[in-house]
Amino acid sequence: MRFPVPVIAAINGHTFGNGCVLAAACDFRFMRQDRGYACFPEVDMGIPFLPGLVDVITKAFPKKTFNQMILTGKKYTANEMHELGVVEFLADNQTDLMEKAISFAKSFNKKRAIFSDHKRKLNHGIIEQMLKLDSRAIEKKQFFLNT
Repeated sequence: MRFPVPVIAAINGHTFGNGCVLAAACDFRFMRQDRGYACFPEVDMGIPFLPGLVDVITKAFPKKTFNQMILTGKKYTANEMHELGVVEFLADNQTDLMEKAISFAKSFNKKRAIFSDHKRKLNHGIIEQMLKLDSRAIEKKQFFLNT
């Protein structure tokens, strides 16, 4: 989220758990509509989210949808992700995915300093929360819950 240029996630198949987190941290998401699901299976595995990750995820996922995903483990299709605004662009297949993502990336022919400034301001609160809250959770080794 601090990378000084726009970052595009080209999602070629399933994106579960940390794959969803990584995609959410990106600035834009493209996904194949012919295959793949998005899901947070942590509820089925007893794995809690570090506090800052919730902020990273809700940067891209509507809170209501994220709430449903983390409490049910429900899988969402690419079309559903697009309807929710999580995925900006859908692709027909792998070739189309890469062509669309690369074409979109080439459209960013702006002065690079502005990207860094905008991203630093947009993501400042999330990064601060991660540095503060996640380090405490990691120190206390709060990775798994006793069930």
